[in-house]
Amino acid sequence: MLFRTRIFSRILAALAVAAAACDSPPPEPEAPRVTVRDSAGIRIVENHAPEWGDSALWSVDPEPEFVIGGSNVVESPDDPSHLIWGIQGVARLSDGNILVHSGGEEAVFLFEPSGELVTRIGRKGQGPGEFVRPQHIQVLPGDTIAVWDYGFTRVNYFDSMGTFIGARRLDVATVLDKTRTATEYSPESIDIPLPDGSFVVQRGLRDYPLPQPGEIQRRPVEYLRIDTAYALHSFGWWRWDEIIGMSSKWGSYPWPPFARRSIVAAGGNPPSVYITDGDRVEIHQFAADGALKRILRRDAAPVPITSEELAQWKARAAEVSRPGVDWADWERSLAAAPPREFHPAILWFLVDTEGYLWVWESVTEGPRVYDPDGRWLGIVDTPPGVWIDEEMILMLGSDPDTDVQRIEGYRLRRD
Repeated sequence: MLFRTRIFSRILAALAVAAAACDSPPPEPEAPRVTVRDSAGIRIVENHAPEWGDSALWSVDPEPEFVIGGSNVVESPDDPSHLIWGIQGVARLSDGNILVHSGGEEAVFLFEPSGELVTRIGRKGQGPGEFVRPQHIQVLPGDTIAVWDYGFTRVNYFDSMGTFIGARRLDVATVLDKTRTATEYSPESIDIPLPDGSFVVQRGLRDYPLPQPGEIQRRPVEYLRIDTAYALHSFGWWRWDEIIGMSSKWGSYPWPPFARRSIVAAGGNPPSVYITDGDRVEIHQFAADGALKRILRRDAAPVPITSEELAQWKARAAEVSRPGVDWADWERSLAAAPPREFHPAILWFLVDTEGYLWVWESVTEGPRVYDPDGRWLGIVDTPPGVWIDEEMILMLGSDPDTDVQRIEGYRLRRD
């Protein structure tokens, strides 16, 4: 009898525990890291937290694997320190060689990672394999090198060793005729060339009024893709760089501190065109035909501008401004303008060769990486790069004492 009583007591105790468990509230579900919804056929990707969590799964080696240039000692005409200045673009070939567009030299060079010059690509002129002033460089499939000349003139093609293999002449008259209207002026040059031979340009409105003193203005700008048949594909109207009205002669120094601007980049397979106004963390992803595919957003509070940062910005601006700037007028105009309270939400972005979007939102943090579907993966600890492929980030640096430019290559580990 005593045995049965003990068994019965244990059963009652177990039932009581189970009942208590049933009465306790269930654990709170984990908040979603991303919310995806469709709106009129457009996918809205709202990113709340990184897919990687608190730790980045990709990393960049702390020390460069190679450095090209960076010395003020010129030992020969082909010394990298002599050739690398005013860099407009860099790219990396599959064999590791580095393609460099030197704006200072108005030329294109091919270097080994050791810094040894392989060859100078093309030369000045208007014949086959020549250009007036290189504007863009590309590495196409098979390591074909494309050099786009200034304006809408010619594209020269070279093999991976810099040997000329062909050219394509653009029809300037058709470009101007297609893009010029009674209210819109034609673009002056190409913003981004695409792998299929098409290119992205921007155009604005004619007779747009200048800002009044103390007024901060963002002019409308339309981004267009011009395909190889010279058909136009619009990505819509955006807001260009902020400028501030001044009483002195227009053009002296019309930028307010930490100005917002529209940013455009392209890449991926098939290629997408990404555009932002830069005033909030929102990026529009378009197909090449101009159709809006996705809107990428991220939960982010605005970052206040400190008085120390404002003073530093003004000091840097004074260093790079043209002679004769009326700083007193600039200060008066700035005082009359709406206050500069927050940093731009987006500073810069680019698309790597694998189709991932790298977005720099702050000068103190590394870029936030988004996959081709617009999902925020996480933050990678690295300064801004100008070229990112599967395993390497190329950055531009300079000697702090001599200002001599250099190209640094850092190993990217996508673990």
